[in-house]
Amino acid sequence: MLTLASKLKRDDGVRGPRASNPASDSTRRVSVRDKLLVKEVADLEANLPSTCKVNFPDPNKLHYFQLTVTPDEGYYQGGKFLFETEVPDAYNMVPPKVKCLTRIWHPNITETGEICL
Repeated sequence: MLTLASKLKRDDGVRGPRASNPASDSTRRVSVRDKLLVKEVADLEANLPSTCKVNFPDPNKLHYFQLTVTPDEGYYQGGKFLFETEVPDAYNMVPPKVKCLTRIWHPNITETGEICL
């Protein structure tokens, strides 16, 4: 019967002691934030309205993306607004940081683009 302990021992025998190669352990582990983001990004892309587009500058970094909103009705109709979202490492306990990169007057957006959530 194959167990996790026996597999780790066998892998250590091939690679050498674990302490000598800590980078390989960290690259194998996936953070809680990244596990959550894989699911949430899939939901985001599936349910995104036609007036919004999401852009991932680096597809390997789901924790940083840009959202472009082009409203088709209301006061901001015809505008194009760019938002930057960065999800911190402690994402399940700390909210994402969202910043508006387009200058806009809105009661919930400061002059420097910080958003009051």
